[in-house]
Amino acid sequence: MSSSFSAINNIVVVLQENHTFDNYFGTFPGVDGTQGKKICIPKAQGSEECLSPFHASTLTPADMNHTWKTAHEDFDSGKMDGFVYSEGNILTLCYFDGGDIPRYWNVAKSYTLCDRYFTSVMSESAPNHLYLVAGTAGGLLDDRVPQTLTFPPIFEQLDLHGISWRVYSKQSWYQNFEYVQNNARASKNFSPSSQFALDVQSGTLADVCWIVGAPGGDEHPPKNVQTGQNSVIDDIVNPLGTSKYWDSSVIFITWDDYGGFYDHVSPPQVDEYGYGFRVPCLIVSPYARAGYVDSVVNDHTSILKFIEKRYSLDSLSSRDGSANDFSEAFDFSSAQHPFVKF
Repeated sequence: MSSSFSAINNIVVVLQENHTFDNYFGTFPGVDGTQGKKICIPKAQGSEECLSPFHASTLTPADMNHTWKTAHEDFDSGKMDGFVYSEGNILTLCYFDGGDIPRYWNVAKSYTLCDRYFTSVMSESAPNHLYLVAGTAGGLLDDRVPQTLTFPPIFEQLDLHGISWRVYSKQSWYQNFEYVQNNARASKNFSPSSQFALDVQSGTLADVCWIVGAPGGDEHPPKNVQTGQNSVIDDIVNPLGTSKYWDSSVIFITWDDYGGFYDHVSPPQVDEYGYGFRVPCLIVSPYARAGYVDSVVNDHTSILKFIEKRYSLDSLSSRDGSANDFSEAFDFSSAQHPFVKF
């Protein structure tokens, strides 16, 4: 057990869908966002005519292409200038602000917001979901997930060490792991997202939890961004924050992939799969630094690394083995922050 992380007894990971950092927090004060920058993305490849980020006119944004191929065309070898013509939609440049998603912004003002948090794979959802719990996607580049995944998830080590865990989701690719399929005990650790608040209330919350899509909405376009935001706060953050678990818990709130939306920061290329584009990551805990912008490079495997460090578990791959563990985002020496409902 890590001496510094031992104050944390319950780890909750919330995985929402398809928004970049600039799309949600690009105009948030004090971050590396789009404010004050002269950004103009070509309308066509090689064209001098270009477009700049603009405030979204709707809370139900377009569902754009975000495949491996499109993402790399958007990336354009690090130039980050292919989004408009690659996506074929100027809405790639739209963004939301504190008037649109005020509760997320209030969380960021009260706790920690990461502005160097990247997806693990420059592609769509499934590979990134898998990196979050396994440190790899086994070479998978898209959402066509094999019926059985033979590489090990962190669930196996958690069970081996007597650490309870649960996945809250309507349907998750995590059930495709061979370990889950061949282990009756593990296969029972899956519940609908709506069960989370009930488990908190009944005092039966597992040590480590993943909520794959908040019960009221996962924010996958064209779903209403406020509806998803409100569910994350009302069905996850507030129930945990007002419970007996608060004093020793942490909630990581992040988004699985970029959804076709623009982000101006070129992701470091650590290997042939990623990193992918920046997405928001909020850290809510009595030990999270208050009003702090974390600019250390992290990705989905950093959350995995945090879990491994907390429970002295082995790394599952080279990715989580070399990942940062979010130590910079916490202050375990100071008095705990009392929770205030959002």
